Amino acid sequence: MRKIFSVSLLFSLLFALGCKKESSQSAATDNAAELLTTQALATEEATAKEIVICDQKNARIVMVDVANGNKITWEWKPTASYAMIRSGAQGWFTNLSEAKPVYSSKYILATASGGGVAIINVSSKKAIWYDYAGGNTHSAELLPNGNVVTASTTGGYLLIFTVDSYINDDSKQGGKVAFEDVHNVVWDKTNKLLWAAGKDKLKAFSYNNSCGSPVLTLKKTYTMPQGNAHDLFPVYGSTTDLWLTNSGHIYKFNVSTGAFTLVKTISGVKSVCNGPSGYATILDVANGNGGESWRTDVITDLNGATVYKNTSFGMYKLRWKLVNSFSYPSGDSFHECTH
Repeated sequence: MRKIFSVSLLFSLLFALGCKKESSQSAATDNAAELLTTQALATEEATAKEIVICDQKNARIVMVDVANGNKITWEWKPTASYAMIRSGAQGWFTNLSEAKPVYSSKYILATASGGGVAIINVSSKKAIWYDYAGGNTHSAELLPNGNVVTASTTGGYLLIFTVDSYINDDSKQGGKVAFEDVHNVVWDKTNKLLWAAGKDKLKAFSYNNSCGSPVLTLKKTYTMPQGNAHDLFPVYGSTTDLWLTNSGHIYKFNVSTGAFTLVKTISGVKSVCNGPSGYATILDVANGNGGESWRTDVITDLNGATVYKNTSFGMYKLRWKLVNSFSYPSGDSFHECTH
């Protein structure tokens, strides 16, 4: 009886160990596969360094991967069939003025001096929503509930649209907020404020987060060291600092202290943008090449070194294709309060 028990016990132990070994090997294989996939994705993300460019000369937005032979990885034209912008509205997108990666970089928020504003799906290239802001539209920003606010220099005003992807170029609009020569808008998710600059003023507005009756209320006003404000954009990785440019200077503005810190004295900077380690702080400095005085054919870093040059381009504003954590929550995806 004892011998039979011992043999049975021995077989049971061997079977259990075999199952444990097989299970461990399977888990190890799964973990290794997952690790390799994660590493591959991380390598791909680290390798690609795409700049989103408003190429006004060729009436398009492009993405250029400066880490991989300056390859054009994406192109969008408002007149293309994929954009699905009606023919009568395509003229609104003359002289594209800004293209921001939004919604985890899966969409582009674009504006144009012709008065147009659009949210573009990067994958399909369809303008899933677009409308007319007018007044030489220079910038736009997403608000937390999915509405969009635009900045128009001519006439000087901010304008909120109740985004409705079921209704293009006929969205409900909030009342205009007068702001002389306003050139930009940036949402500050930490402080729940909208920042905008024009002439020599930098202002902060609260937002009532209403879907159909959106309202901005002025909360703070700062006087800049000089006038002619142009670009305003978050400093990558910071929760407090914004890049701010005017006719001859680049500043960092601290939203907590209200301090302006001079970074560089340089004229004609239309946009400034930085990224994590390994990414240059890129500038779009107007040099008159590309068909108009405000355009350029070269992207430089803060020290003037060339990051990208293409003599067939007429570039205006440009941004790294990176997630903007200053303005938007992690994992942010397209949403609208109307549906």
